[in-house]
Amino acid sequence: MRGRGSGRRAQGSLAEGAGAGLRKTRVLAAVMEETGAGFRKELVSKLLHLHFKEDKTKVSGDALQLTAELLKIFVIAAIRSVRQAQAEELGCVDLDQLEKVLPQLLLDF
Repeated sequence: MRGRGSGRRAQGSLAEGAGAGLRKTRVLAAVMEETGAGFRKELVSKLLHLHFKEDKTKVSGDALQLTAELLKIFVIAAIRSVRQAQAEELGCVDLDQLEKVLPQLLLDF
C-alpha cells in the first residue's frame, strides 16, 4: 500500500514539473514570436559544422542567415503545435497538431 501512494505522488510531481516547463516554454515562445528574435550566426555555424564530414567546409554569410531563418520558422511551428495540443488537452504533440497550425504559419509570410 505504501508503494502505491508514493508512486502517485511521484507522478503528481512529474506533472507539476512538466507544467512549469510548459509555462517557461510559453513565455520563451511569446518572446521569440513578438520580438522577432532568432538564432545567432555563430550558433548556426557551429550546428552546421557539427554535421559536416569535412572540417574545411565553409558556409557563406547568406547561407547562415537563411539557415537561421529556417530554424526560427521550424521552432515557431513546433511552439504553435504545442499550443494546439494544449488547447486540445492532449499530452503530446502529434502530426495532426502540426497540420492544424501550418496554414497559420503560411499566412505569416
